[in-house]
Amino acid sequence: MRKAKDGSMVKRIIVLICTLIYLVPLYVVIVNSVKTDAEVILSPLALPREITFDNFVFAFEASDMFTLYKNSIIITVCSVVLLIVISSTAAYVLARRTGKLYNCLYVFSLLGIMVPPVVTLIPSIQTLQFFGLLHTFPGMFLFYGGTFFSFAIFLYVNFIKTIPISFDEAASIDGANQFAIFFKIILPLLRPCTVTVVIMLGMWIWNDFLNPMYILGTQGGLTITTGIHRAMGPFTARWNIVFANVILASAPVIIMYLCLQKHFMKGMAAGAIKG
Repeated sequence: MRKAKDGSMVKRIIVLICTLIYLVPLYVVIVNSVKTDAEVILSPLALPREITFDNFVFAFEASDMFTLYKNSIIITVCSVVLLIVISSTAAYVLARRTGKLYNCLYVFSLLGIMVPPVVTLIPSIQTLQFFGLLHTFPGMFLFYGGTFFSFAIFLYVNFIKTIPISFDEAASIDGANQFAIFFKIILPLLRPCTVTVVIMLGMWIWNDFLNPMYILGTQGGLTITTGIHRAMGPFTARWNIVFANVILASAPVIIMYLCLQKHFMKGMAAGAIKG
């Protein structure tokens, strides 16, 4: 009994330490974003003597945050929608068909998971330049669609396999074709998996810095990460503005996660029960 209590205490201590590791940087960012620059330098861990939101106003205007938000939202939303459409439809075919050909196609589609995106960056730039899509939003959509296709199709295939094939057979007997079966029956059942794809890939695309910097560049427009990086030059010495920029950049992702958290947890639980 005593060993069980000691083990429980150790687990709680480990959980507390892990929580602090995550919360301390968040505390530092939030607290210093509402301080003056002098307070940040003198006492970075102390609470602010007087809360000021002028840092956010200055950072928003100086960085042209509205344009950065607009560009990042367009790229993230369109890329995620493209990924959902192509990966869910392809996953339905691969999950429902049997045979060596479909097994080989599924394995081939998963090879992208093992290849780091950095390795494919230069060939992707050359391909987009050949088709005249470099420094354009459609070029970014296609790049993200190809980069994260393997991960998305992996999630969808495994989730579709948990859906009984009797649903397809019953709809087929009623006269529904494959398109009607997928879009009217299977796709609504994929909502938990789709929410997972939206959250995970949406966060990755929103926070991506390297790929937009090289593929989109300043000619095609700045995203939230590249725009703030460019604005950091004049503000590097003003840490309160830097922290305010960090809050403004991460706020949409945090809001999205909080809004979809309930559905995300349901999807994870549903996948665990079905598995």
